[in-house]
Amino acid sequence: MEELDRKSNESNLIYQPSQIAKMGLGYATFSILIFLLQATFAIAVRRVERRAVPPNGAIGGGVRDDVPILDGMEGVADQNIPLRENNPFRDDEHPGKRFLGLLECAAAIAKVVILLLIKMLFLPLLLGVWLDWSTLSLFEKTWSDRIEYAGSDLFGSTFLHWVAGITFMLLVTVSVLQLREVAHPDILAGVIRPQEPQPDLLGNLLQESGATHTKRVLLSLGIYAVLLAVHIWIPTRLLMMSNMGQYLPIFRPKFWHFFMPQIQVPVELLIFHLCMLGVLEKYKNNIGEMQHHWLILIGNYLGMTDQILPHEVDRFLLVGSLPVFVKDASSSQLENTISSSVEKVPSGEGKNDDIYPLWNSLLSETDQTKRAELIRCSICRMEAIDAPRYTYGIVQRDGKKLLSSHAYIRLPSASNTSKLIVKTTNDASSNLLPTSIGPYRFRQGVSAGTHRGVKVTIIEVWREVAGKPIPRPPEGWDDLGVGGAERHGRWAWGNEHTSEIENSVAVRTPFFNDPVASRRDKLSTLAHLTAKMMILLFISWAAISVVVCAVLNIPLHLGHLAMFLLRIPDNRIHDPLAFAIGISLLVPMVGTVAKLLAASNNGVRGVFSLLQNWVRSFKPHHTHEKVKTLSTFFALWLVVCPAVLGFLYYSFVVGIRVESHDWHDHAYDALVNWGTGTLLLNGWAVMCYFQMFTKRFWAEIVFGDGQGNANENQDPGLVEARQQGVDNPGRNADRRGNNVQEVDAVEPKELIWQGKDGAIARAFESIKLFLLGWEWDKLDKFLLLHDCAFPVLRHLAIAFAVPMTAVVLAAPVLIAAERETGAAREIGATAVFRIYAFVSVVVDKVYSSKRSLNRWFQFAHKVARDDRYLVGEILVNYTPLRESIPT
Repeated sequence: MEELDRKSNESNLIYQPSQIAKMGLGYATFSILIFLLQATFAIAVRRVERRAVPPNGAIGGGVRDDVPILDGMEGVADQNIPLRENNPFRDDEHPGKRFLGLLECAAAIAKVVILLLIKMLFLPLLLGVWLDWSTLSLFEKTWSDRIEYAGSDLFGSTFLHWVAGITFMLLVTVSVLQLREVAHPDILAGVIRPQEPQPDLLGNLLQESGATHTKRVLLSLGIYAVLLAVHIWIPTRLLMMSNMGQYLPIFRPKFWHFFMPQIQVPVELLIFHLCMLGVLEKYKNNIGEMQHHWLILIGNYLGMTDQILPHEVDRFLLVGSLPVFVKDASSSQLENTISSSVEKVPSGEGKNDDIYPLWNSLLSETDQTKRAELIRCSICRMEAIDAPRYTYGIVQRDGKKLLSSHAYIRLPSASNTSKLIVKTTNDASSNLLPTSIGPYRFRQGVSAGTHRGVKVTIIEVWREVAGKPIPRPPEGWDDLGVGGAERHGRWAWGNEHTSEIENSVAVRTPFFNDPVASRRDKLSTLAHLTAKMMILLFISWAAISVVVCAVLNIPLHLGHLAMFLLRIPDNRIHDPLAFAIGISLLVPMVGTVAKLLAASNNGVRGVFSLLQNWVRSFKPHHTHEKVKTLSTFFALWLVVCPAVLGFLYYSFVVGIRVESHDWHDHAYDALVNWGTGTLLLNGWAVMCYFQMFTKRFWAEIVFGDGQGNANENQDPGLVEARQQGVDNPGRNADRRGNNVQEVDAVEPKELIWQGKDGAIARAFESIKLFLLGWEWDKLDKFLLLHDCAFPVLRHLAIAFAVPMTAVVLAAPVLIAAERETGAAREIGATAVFRIYAFVSVVVDKVYSSKRSLNRWFQFAHKVARDDRYLVGEILVNYTPLRESIPT
């Protein structure tokens, strides 16, 4: 704090850190005083109310039914309560009562403010400081450097650590919530709370006690601290030990403050935070999909997929059957079962000694786990099946799959009753055996099961056969609107009604399959399970560390490459801008790889086989016209246009190089200029495709308005003509002199570049359709060449030829001036090139837009004299007064 105060005094900050700390301590003390005063006054009011009640209750002259029972007064609730004069706080308008209500409101406000500050300010700030402290060695900085920066820019430093901490919290929270939905509901659904079904944050803060909030904050802090140590601190130490940090650009940041750092840094941090919120909100389900595919991949190698991921019930396998009555059971089926099973059945009406002991045990047991264990232990006594038998069952309305539409089987409750009744509703007075217990399903049947050869009543036992994993999470699982879990499909929490997806999930394979196994087998199983879990956690940790390093460094590499191609000096490189450029270049690559992985059925190997099949399916066209069109387009778009555009950019921004160099230098310059032109040309094409040069695009970003102008990319004159023709065709005919339906025939349609109906989008769709299926008929010469490549080449050629011609014509003058005045010839040539390039581009733009300019000029002229803007005005010719007076 002393170092911060010293540095803040040197920087002439308005508020010193110690002063801000004292202000925070003052507010905390004020809140504590409010709590103490409220508790003290509440205790005093309660003592006064208790003293107003006499021990015998004989005073008061009547029973007051409207008096609530206070704490500790249950024993005198039926006695006579004293009148108002003996209890001064009975009146709600009493000053003491009103003061107590005021204190309670103040305590509630202080509680909410303190909790919000702890959860939204202090906790993220603390995590940000821990993040910075964990990575100081990689940045080759010390804690004194951070203190010095905080002393010179306290708000910027605080905001930087807060953004880092809140970003870490958001990533961890979203990842954990997604993992809750990806894993089987038996693993994490009962441990991790989902998003609140009722987003009444203020009510939750007020209703729950301070101890509950303290436990939650400490638990969250512990989880964040452990994850930060595992995923940040340990990888940092490994990077330092391997000396890999010096090759990662994230730890060698470059900043160029073109404005005041005290303003630019918070603005950039705010933009980053808003972008991170938007990205996580839009692509959080993609994180769950990545986790799902990752667990499938690793689980298949470790043989743990059916233990950690939810699977759908594919079908049912017949395990065996057991008779309903003891008299129909064989000796092997009754061996060591009656004594052990009957002991579990309490004496009473529900017991029927004639029923097979297993069914009595299942009726008396309420724990589903123990019920399933009873069935599993009885499998060895069931009738053996010669050949496997399968059935697919029936999906119920709630999503659960059963063997029939019946949910219960009513067993006989008396010894003289031998008829089984199928029942679908729960009846407490009857012996109902559920047809679904864990992974097992029951179905009534009749079979020849005794040595006498008579048919007996049996119950068939079927077991679930797990199918393919259920892709998680479902669309809209985190929606807090109406419907709940049964509508959105997320795993239920607490007493929530389970969704159809959760009811359809197959029972998870337990980690310990045989609870009655020997101790040695259990230890062996535990060792194998521990080894598998450690391998899974280690591989996941390594993958997360690699992904985090790649996400932070690959965009910076791409951004630095783009800035190099744009010829930005090293001292003008700004890493936040470079990171944004790199992300925009990386997203299409990642999207393409993701689509290939989704299209393949065998992961990375499937991608290679898919590409091989795509190459083998190529068939040449029988004519040379399509081939000529395709090769001409690629030659113009990939070679000629980028080379010309790159040379224009280099000559205009950097300058013209007059001195002759080695051919290696010329080749290097030509290659770099081609890369610059490729970047600019394709970047412009992408912007045109997404309409980034229109007002509608920016209106949707700023205001979130998805409607915009539906006719923005069309010809404004034609749109206006069609609207006028529909609204008032007669008037439109009078104003334009002909029918508006003839406009399309009279005026040729202007070339459109913006949007999905523009020339860029149509050319891209033509190439896309050709590449996906090698359909040569999708290549349109007019779409690719006449509407796209040729216009672009024509404009670039004009912008290149005019200034270069001017430089060539001005070369003798520049050489003479250099000899006489000593002025550099390159400076003069660059100035001439820039002037003529700017003029040629402006003239070409005006000439290309002459129809639009003419149309807008006519529109403005008509608007200026339109009678709609002169309502109530009468235009008359002005006559001088002397001409109107007769002589």
